[in-house]
Amino acid sequence: MERTANLEEMIEIAKAGPALEDEPYIKASSLLADSFVKKEAKLDKVIETFGRYPAGAREAAIRIFLEKIIAGMDFNSYEEAVAAYRHYRPGEKERLVKKIEEIGRGYREQVREMRSLAESGQCREQLLDHLYQEGISGTALAGVNLERSPWWKEQRDRLAAARASELAPLKKQLLSSLKQ
Repeated sequence: MERTANLEEMIEIAKAGPALEDEPYIKASSLLADSFVKKEAKLDKVIETFGRYPAGAREAAIRIFLEKIIAGMDFNSYEEAVAAYRHYRPGEKERLVKKIEEIGRGYREQVREMRSLAESGQCREQLLDHLYQEGISGTALAGVNLERSPWWKEQRDRLAAARASELAPLKKQLLSSLKQ
């Protein structure tokens, strides 16, 4: 929802800039951004698609695309968003981009450490608590699916929320640089 929340605003911005005949390209770039954030479209496909756009529509479409993927960037999509930004804006705001990567790596490292603890059995009680409450016990508890555990999801969300406060101002700065 957050990723598509400002679609209307972006379409209005795009309408103010490019000609009316470019509107389908602007809408298509917005949809392409949605696919990219969901990891349904890869950067090489995006590059190929924009390469077929008319020159007059291309720059506005790329700007809309970058704005959407940066606005929707989270710890699951930051690597792809940074790669796209670097491709279309080489050398621009490199300090910000590197800081985003640093924050993302820090988050992933914390998740790896927590996963290691959980897989070593140190968090077994927390992982099984939900199952005990559901009345599940015995051999069914031999192998807990970490990804489906409410405790695991809560821990990852907690880590992401703590790091999101570092990521938000950087995203805002990158977004404002695109509007200049």
